[in-house]
Amino acid sequence: MIFEKVAEIIVNTAHCNLEDVRPEAELQALGVDSLKAITVIFELEEAFDVEIPNEVIPSIVTVNDILERLDHLKP
Repeated sequence: MIFEKVAEIIVNTAHCNLEDVRPEAELQALGVDSLKAITVIFELEEAFDVEIPNEVIPSIVTVNDILERLDHLKP
């Protein structure tokens, strides 16, 4: 469920193919540049009702990084 929602957000923001969104995929390779990354972070925060601290954002490079951060932020 979490992966599917994360993938949906990435696809809607970067307009990439859903098949390309895998845990090991780098966000930049999917078309998520620095501006789109802000949108992805905002959408993730809204969808999962979490706040992703600004200091961890630079360490989010892959889809799996997102999944790990969300797992740590769950209430």
